[in-house]
Amino acid sequence: MKYVLPVNHGLSERVIKTLMFTEDGGPSLTDAQYAALKAGIGTGSSALVVSPTSTGKTQIAVWAIANGIEANANTVYLVTHRALAKQKFEDFKKLLSAEYFKGDLSGIVLATGDNVVNGKGECPADPLRSQLLVATYEKYLAMLSASGVPSSMANTVVVCDEIQLLGDKYRGQNVEVLLTLLRNAGWKQFVGLSAVLYPKDAEELSSWLNVTLVRVTTREKDLRYEYWSTSGIESELLSNLVYGVLRRPSA
Repeated sequence: MKYVLPVNHGLSERVIKTLMFTEDGGPSLTDAQYAALKAGIGTGSSALVVSPTSTGKTQIAVWAIANGIEANANTVYLVTHRALAKQKFEDFKKLLSAEYFKGDLSGIVLATGDNVVNGKGECPADPLRSQLLVATYEKYLAMLSASGVPSSMANTVVVCDEIQLLGDKYRGQNVEVLLTLLRNAGWKQFVGLSAVLYPKDAEELSSWLNVTLVRVTTREKDLRYEYWSTSGIESELLSNLVYGVLRRPSA
């Protein structure tokens, strides 16, 4: 944990006050969050953040989104599944409504294969220009394709959660097409997030996207993994999980 912000972190006073965990009156950052800010996430730099589960990656994304909203940019948060999109949509409504949407929930939009709806339950006229669009990868690709991919997305902040979907046998091709279109159109800021990319894959992906790689291999919270079988439940408490190393308890 870090209890001080990096020099030139770039976050506004409002973001620090409303969207940062504190302890004893000061900031409380995970190592991944500190490294991301040090790499320029708060000043608008683009990055691929790779760190274990429970290291605060979503909060890093929230800082980028909040900075984008403050700069009057369009912000996009992409996820892998409809259920996760709905969950993040509800989370962001509660977290950002008062300070960043001024109580007007028409500015946040959910887009999945089910429907496209804003925070007021209405169908938005132009969801791609909403303050915050929460969508699945495939839905966002379909929306861009239908409207025509902009020649420039220089006023758009894009966050790609669980970006390792790029390597999925069945869905990865769509993600690759989407990321290629976004890369060619440019962006105001790009933030990729993953807990499971191997070092070589992370290096290659960050190079292809032309963004800074932020890789942290430790976490502050222990995780308990459970293995369910017909013979019962086994569990193991893991601290500072190393990528690719997860020992299955013997039967």
